[in-house]
Amino acid sequence: MQLNERSTVCKQYSMPAKWRASLKSIRVVRLATGATLLYLFTIQSVHADSDYSERINEIGLTLGTYSYREPGLMSLQGVKAGVNLRSTIANPERSTFIISEVRFAGGTVDYQSNGTGRISGEPDWYVEGRLLLGNKWSRRGLSNLSSYVGLGYRYLMNDGRGLSSTGHFGYRRESNYLYFPIGFIHRGKLNTGAKLVSSIEYDYLIRGTQNSRFSDGGVGHSDFTNSQSEGYGWKLHMQYVTEKWSVGPYLHYWEISDSDAVAVYRNGTYIGHFHEPHNNTVELGIELRQTFE
Repeated sequence: MQLNERSTVCKQYSMPAKWRASLKSIRVVRLATGATLLYLFTIQSVHADSDYSERINEIGLTLGTYSYREPGLMSLQGVKAGVNLRSTIANPERSTFIISEVRFAGGTVDYQSNGTGRISGEPDWYVEGRLLLGNKWSRRGLSNLSSYVGLGYRYLMNDGRGLSSTGHFGYRRESNYLYFPIGFIHRGKLNTGAKLVSSIEYDYLIRGTQNSRFSDGGVGHSDFTNSQSEGYGWKLHMQYVTEKWSVGPYLHYWEISDSDAVAVYRNGTYIGHFHEPHNNTVELGIELRQTFE
């Protein structure tokens, strides 16, 4: 059995870890400072309205396609169903709000690689939690605009254990993203009395880690963990909203650069340095939400 291509030997020169960490810290501080100033600048008094009840709880069901690609190496394609829990606590007088949400999505995916064959029906799921702080800062006629910042975390498990069509072994892969979301929400009232709510969000990757369970191959390879310092994401949502329910499409996207390289061993013997390749993830689906007490 041979190694799968989900992680590859890295032979290229890379910037020293200390330099990368310093540059990363500077970018994080600049982004956090800018987002904080944006939020403080946009806090202002506006008239309270029915868009901001003191508390709104929602449960959502999602269904969509899922695609993960390491360009030139491999891909995972499948369908995922999910459940979202979302709670909004608002202060209508100050036009501020806090959103907490948890999302679970899972299904099976098919592995495809020109070099290491195919594996069908791999279990693949993730859970994502977010805390957002926002402010409604612009109102024009029947519409208003809000902005928010926050902190998000996503944990993903892909279980690729087994042999591919070409005899290569698969393994479990755990992905962790800690990220900083910055977003805008637009709410517009329709003639029917319903609302059209759309949002756009940029997600700045603070830190990512990939845990590769190479020992799953059963031939003496060591497990290893890679760190990811460069990446970003986008979240686009649109909802047709009534008093009790809402429905609409969503698009989630991640673009992550090459990770660092770490030593890997087989039965105690060094076999090379491995890294998590540059990759992107696309989810496209539809969500149905229901409010509840």
